[in-house]
Amino acid sequence: MTRLGAFVLALVAVALLCTAAGLWILAISFGAVVPESWGFRGFPAIFAVTFTWVGAALAWRRPNNAIGWLLLSVGVIAATQVLLTEYSIYGIVGRPSPITGAVFAGWLVSWSWVIEVTFVAVFLLLLFPDGHFPSPRWRGVAWLGGGSAAIAAFGLAFNAGPLNNAPYAANPFPLFGDTDLSVFLWAMAGLGLAGVGAAASLFVRYRRSRGTERQQLKWLAVEAIVISIALIVGTFAQNNKWASLFLISAIGLAPLMIGIAVLRYRLYDIDVLVNRALVYGATTAGIGVAFIAGIVVLQAVLRPLTSGSEIAVAVSTLASVALAQPLRARMQGVVDRRFYRSRYDAARTLDAFSVRLRDEVDLDAVRADLVNAVHDTVQPVHASVWLRQPTR
Repeated sequence: MTRLGAFVLALVAVALLCTAAGLWILAISFGAVVPESWGFRGFPAIFAVTFTWVGAALAWRRPNNAIGWLLLSVGVIAATQVLLTEYSIYGIVGRPSPITGAVFAGWLVSWSWVIEVTFVAVFLLLLFPDGHFPSPRWRGVAWLGGGSAAIAAFGLAFNAGPLNNAPYAANPFPLFGDTDLSVFLWAMAGLGLAGVGAAASLFVRYRRSRGTERQQLKWLAVEAIVISIALIVGTFAQNNKWASLFLISAIGLAPLMIGIAVLRYRLYDIDVLVNRALVYGATTAGIGVAFIAGIVVLQAVLRPLTSGSEIAVAVSTLASVALAQPLRARMQGVVDRRFYRSRYDAARTLDAFSVRLRDEVDLDAVRADLVNAVHDTVQPVHASVWLRQPTR
């Protein structure tokens, strides 16, 4: 294994460990009363799983293309956010004094999400699919997006008052008292404008492209429309829960759209890797949802009997482990059926032939079934079967 491959695996391991640890802390502190904030508890885990898997697959096989590294970076940042957010809640909410590092963790979470949004809404759209700008003039959109992101992050990081996304703690570094967040809002308007410009660049690529490249681009073109609308709505509706859910969904669509482009049109020649990335990413996400949902339901059922969540956490963990293999098989079937239809149909044909072969005793019927199975799966120009006559 090359050093680059080892580095990619190390980032994946960090992302998975941070996500798992964060979800575990969420589980044991699920009953904490947290003030209303943007999004919902644990939502960065969605990005941590999907972006990490697809980004790792692309970075592994195409290390010179920035797309894979952008996706992988978003996944790692989101994974650390899961851990830091839940640690800050666990270390601050319901305690007379915060535990070590809890306020600082909340502070990091309050502004680091701007980096994720910028990578997805601006740079991913500008650089897809070859990792380069459509032309040098589009660098201005990148500068607008990067500059706006820096100002927005600065406004959140050093604004007095409750922390963004961690309103249960006051900002430990209040360099200025702009409590109405005007600096942040103006910067987000610039970021939204950059996102619209990045979406426009994708449509320029689409109009110039032909054949397979156009088919590849159309999937992310749809994502560009959705994420541009989500950015504009999110900028002017900061406190609206539906607007935050819309933006979360729009960002989460990015690796899915890229995965579809890779699988359907063999982009980068790494469709097998992305197949596995989608299968295991979806499986991990499904297990995470089942884990959290199980805790919520079991806590409600067992609270009168146990007065605690330890049993609920243990039972939900065991159920999630038992669910892993059947869920993985189900996800593999869905991906194969949708993107590898010929292989899926061939597998079904061979299964049906095996069932008939088990009960068939007539050699002529077996020969006919075998020839039909070969025609349906391999699709040769000609096929025949020669059976050796038994010697007496």
